[in-house]
Amino acid sequence: MIIVLLLGMLFVSALWEFYYKYQWARDVAVKLWFETDAVYAGQETKLYEVIENRKSMPVPVLEVGFHTRRELDFADVENTSVSDYLYKRDVFSVLGRQKITREIPVKCMKRGRYLASDADITTHTLLHRRRYSKAIGTEAEIYVYPKMTDVSEIVTVCERMLGTLQCAKRLYEDPFAFRTIRDYTMDDPMKTINWKASAKTGSLMVNTFDSVQSQKAMIFLDVEDTGILKYEELVEESIALAATLMRRLLRQNIEVGFAFNGKGSAVFPPANNRGNRIVLERLLAEYDKEQGAEDFGQLVSALFADTFAKNPLAEDTLLVFVTKNLNKPLAERIREFVRERQTLVIVPVYRGEKRLFEEKVLQSKDNIRVLAREVERT
Repeated sequence: MIIVLLLGMLFVSALWEFYYKYQWARDVAVKLWFETDAVYAGQETKLYEVIENRKSMPVPVLEVGFHTRRELDFADVENTSVSDYLYKRDVFSVLGRQKITREIPVKCMKRGRYLASDADITTHTLLHRRRYSKAIGTEAEIYVYPKMTDVSEIVTVCERMLGTLQCAKRLYEDPFAFRTIRDYTMDDPMKTINWKASAKTGSLMVNTFDSVQSQKAMIFLDVEDTGILKYEELVEESIALAATLMRRLLRQNIEVGFAFNGKGSAVFPPANNRGNRIVLERLLAEYDKEQGAEDFGQLVSALFADTFAKNPLAEDTLLVFVTKNLNKPLAERIREFVRERQTLVIVPVYRGEKRLFEEKVLQSKDNIRVLAREVERT
């Protein structure tokens, strides 16, 4: 009798395991996605993890695993291991027709394009005698743009060099370049009154317009770091400075162009549109130092001798160079090509090395202004 009972239990167990092997993953859906498509380095977001079992049969043990780059800092460190990548596995017990949603806070420490890739689900049979896995598709992707950094001093210098603080630069208002609405003054002509806005506010309001003369800036970014000693902090600060300066100038309705010496990168002529900004921020987020970089001096020469010879920059375009590699040969090459144009050179240096750098290289001259930006060593 006992033998029959044991044989019956073994038969039922084998039957269950056979059935479970082919049915456990049926109608089980797992989705991973980030709360937003993009954030700036240092900001936080959330990763959503949704597990749904649409059949009646429960899945007593369900592991959901994926890996991503380790620069994403998950607040929930349980079931997480870090090596070259960050590997995360969470264990759930899912009843029939149940949906589980988890929100995992994530701090994005470094710029880049991140994927929650190689995702899979795993289960175990009774007493963990068998283990079954299945790969799942995931669309969890997020861009981490270069960090926001303080560029107040740099923007002030740019404004002075652009002439935005000089009223003489504003010649005539363009009736098609609307800027904003402000209160009426006795000096305003009647034709500028915005009657609809005046009716809403109960006081006279007038339209204001930008000047006919457009303001432009062209940013050149150097990410070259080919020496024996690597200076990753200076390269990252260069990228952050260029990206933040671009955002600030665009917000001030200044047309901004961009070029950098990452291999295969394109040149963007001065323009003022949101689409360009997103393209450039994604380009900088995706740049990997392992891709290498072209010689910055050669890039400058090629742009001015070829690209800008065919499509000249406006004479009033402010040229901004961001490079940690400024030396006398590069400084001479910049002077050769910029000629009389207003030019700003921004040089990230380690804290404590500014004075030494000033004595050797840092010399503002005529239309060229050079600024050193101190960076902490890590």
